[in-house]
Amino acid sequence: MPKANRLTIHFSVVALLVLFCASCLAYSSLPTSNSTKSDFFHTFSGNLVTELARAKEEKKFGVLLYFSTAHCPFCKRMKKTVFSQAPAQEYFNTHFRLIEINIESEQPLTTPRGQVTSYVNFAKANRVRLTPTISFLNQQGEPVYRHVGMMADPQEFIWLGEYVVSGQTQRQSFATYKMNKRRKKQP
Repeated sequence: MPKANRLTIHFSVVALLVLFCASCLAYSSLPTSNSTKSDFFHTFSGNLVTELARAKEEKKFGVLLYFSTAHCPFCKRMKKTVFSQAPAQEYFNTHFRLIEINIESEQPLTTPRGQVTSYVNFAKANRVRLTPTISFLNQQGEPVYRHVGMMADPQEFIWLGEYVVSGQTQRQSFATYKMNKRRKKQP
C-alpha cells in the first residue's frame, strides 16, 4: 500500500478516535440529574388559596412563585442549570410549594385573597416587570421576600431559600447573608 494511503487511513482513524473520545467525555460530564421543569415545579391548580393550604398541610414555609416567560433566556438558563440540580430540588421541595407563573398568560388564577384574575394581571398587580422574578409567600399568602434576576449557582439559590426560611429577611440583606455564607464556606 502506498505511503500516502496509509497516512490518510491512519489520520482518519485517529480523527475518529478523537471525536469518539470527545463525545464520550462531553456526555459523561452532563449533570447527573436530567430533570425538567415538571420535576421542579408542582402542578399548579390555578388557585393560590389551595396551594397555600397545601403548604400549611405539608408543613412547608409557604409558596415560591417563579414569574417567567416562555422566551426569557435567563428563565431557561435557571431551569437548565439550577432547577435541574438535585440539592436545589430537595431543598425547595422540602420547604415550599413551587409554582411557575407565565406573566404573559391569560389563564385564570385565584389570588391568595380569593380574587380571580389572569396570570398577566396578577403579575402586574405584583409589579413584576422583569423575568425571572422569584417571590416567596408565607403560609398566610403574605409576601416575605422577592428576588429579581437570575440565580446562576444552585448553592446561591439554596442560600436564598435558607435566607427566607430562617427569617433573615428582616435582619439583613441577601447580599450580606450571602457574603457571610461564603466566608464560612472558605477554608
